[in-house]
Amino acid sequence: MKKETVIELMAKASLPGVGPVTVRKVLADMASVQDPWETAHGSQNSHEKAQPTSPNWIELMLGAEADHLAAMGPWGKRLASAINKDKDGRILQNNLAFFRREWEISQGEGIRWVDLHAEDYPTQLKGCTNAPLLLYVKGSLPTQYDYSLAVVGTRNMSSYGAYILRQFMEELSKGWQDSAHKLIVVSGLARGVDTHAHQLALECGMVTLGVMANGLASVYPAQNRGLASRILRDGALISESPAYQSADARLFASRNRIIAGICSGTLVAEAAARGGALITARYAQEYGRHVLAFPGRVTDQNSRGCLQMIMEGQALMTCSPYDLATLMNWPVREPVLEDIRMQGSTQTAQDIPLTPGDLESNITIQHLGIGAAQLISSMELHESLAADLLWELYPGDYPGFVCAIFELETKGWITRNSTGALVRIR
Repeated sequence: MKKETVIELMAKASLPGVGPVTVRKVLADMASVQDPWETAHGSQNSHEKAQPTSPNWIELMLGAEADHLAAMGPWGKRLASAINKDKDGRILQNNLAFFRREWEISQGEGIRWVDLHAEDYPTQLKGCTNAPLLLYVKGSLPTQYDYSLAVVGTRNMSSYGAYILRQFMEELSKGWQDSAHKLIVVSGLARGVDTHAHQLALECGMVTLGVMANGLASVYPAQNRGLASRILRDGALISESPAYQSADARLFASRNRIIAGICSGTLVAEAAARGGALITARYAQEYGRHVLAFPGRVTDQNSRGCLQMIMEGQALMTCSPYDLATLMNWPVREPVLEDIRMQGSTQTAQDIPLTPGDLESNITIQHLGIGAAQLISSMELHESLAADLLWELYPGDYPGFVCAIFELETKGWITRNSTGALVRIR
């Protein structure tokens, strides 16, 4: 769109009681109603009717009188009411002046304006009803988002969480089969999981996008300035906030909808029972996107959010990047393990040697996953083993070990004693 059209659009969308949802609803209603007002302004062809956010519709809305807008249904009435309340036009003129000044500031800071109709506006985000009308962007946006994964989680990431995320990302990189399209990792450039996700994406040769809750003239937190510069070499920084907007807690939840909206799927790496990562996951659900979560350790506060989502069916448990191939049809090759691990992976639960104590439970053990069956068969009844010792007995990879432990605990095969050791109880 033309600069002045974008400025006027943002000025009206910033009137009290108005926002991107209202503007998009009005445009959609206008495109669906045959009205004399439309005829007076020139008929629209069918292609334009299918795209109510086209510049023609936007210019038609911006030039409309309040009474014409009010005839466009409840959303038009809301916009008309906001215009009528600003009787002398002072608020609108202030908004226009603000965005004209913001345009000049953006030019000086190297920030591009990417409006809803721009070719490089993220395609999947555009389909979300509450998508921003305007994105402020530094760097280069991808041309397609088919293989885009949001990675989110707690700011207080544990060493365990960092290890699991690294294993996942490195295996994903090794198993990636589409040389023409890089995987896109999207996160919020915050401390903890976000920082690790961006760093790992860069290490693994992926494209990464940082969606910020503050303006792009500065980086928050300050210690991620170097990381932000590295992201810009092949990716981009994105915000819906003006250039000099400082970080504000109220903006983080709004930012999370952009992270979820850009991506085909969202991975919650580690999250407490409450927090921004769960908000991002809820947005992803609303948009009809896939949500996955690492199971984590049941004793960790920072795993409770993930475990709760898995238990309630709000997220699918994942321990391997190959799940992206089976769930989302992504080009990820199943990891090739060492010979002993390959031998173990071809066994069925029925093939695993059972101790005498297992014979009575043979029927139920057959319903366990392969990894869980392998572990339980190596433990004596009421025997306690430290997790690191049990890991040495496991023939598969570490994410598989974590999933096996989680399955055995949730199905009542093992528990933990006061020292944290694992005990077989049946």
